[in-house]
Amino acid sequence: MNILIIEDEYHSAARLEHLLKNYDPSVQIAAVLTSAGDSIQWLKENKHPDLIFQDIELNDGNCFEIYSQVDVKVPIVFTTAYSEYALKAFELNSIDYLVKPFDKEDIKKVLDKYSQFQSLFFLQNRRLSEEQLLMNTSSKSRFLVKIGDRYESVGSSDVNYIRFEQGMSFIYLANKRKYPVEGSLSELEIQLDRKSFFRINRKYIVSIDCIQQMNAWFNSRIKLKIVPDPDEDVIVSRDRARHFKKWLNGGE
Repeated sequence: MNILIIEDEYHSAARLEHLLKNYDPSVQIAAVLTSAGDSIQWLKENKHPDLIFQDIELNDGNCFEIYSQVDVKVPIVFTTAYSEYALKAFELNSIDYLVKPFDKEDIKKVLDKYSQFQSLFFLQNRRLSEEQLLMNTSSKSRFLVKIGDRYESVGSSDVNYIRFEQGMSFIYLANKRKYPVEGSLSELEIQLDRKSFFRINRKYIVSIDCIQQMNAWFNSRIKLKIVPDPDEDVIVSRDRARHFKKWLNGGE
């Protein structure tokens, strides 16, 4: 973890660096800056760190001047002997606000919170990347299936739904025939036309054309009647129900 310290009191900066390295010896201190002017210049000229510990009152004014001149996206932990700036601090990228004097337990809580934020940030970005990939990937137009000792090409438009069973993905056609196909549901979801297909849960990707009936179900879920009938309840999971409705309305 690469951390920038902006603190104009030498002893406070040294103590903070000691507490950080005591929490995690692998922590790297990018720089220790003592003024708003130096901080603006440093942030304009250097790669931004993973995290900033920022004293609010500096020897040439308060720190908010820095962030009015430099666009900083990384999380900030504000440190101060006063609490009147708390609301202003949280208007920025603040993940915490420490009132001096703070100790190792305070630092531990802050860095544990930072780790949780990083995990959430990673998941959000991974989801955004997957959604972007879904939008940009050319749609799969056909499946190669094996029937006995021969192969046939089945158009995606002929597929009613895809079901994951017995560790494999199977396409189901309107005539009730089914064929194993290569790829997990996650891979096939990316490849198929999003206007025509939607993954409703961990087991099914359905075509808009196979849905015959929809009913409200428990816990904000939706129960579907699809063809051919799979002889089991087909439920849109709770976390996908809102997106499913949007998809039906032409919004996905």
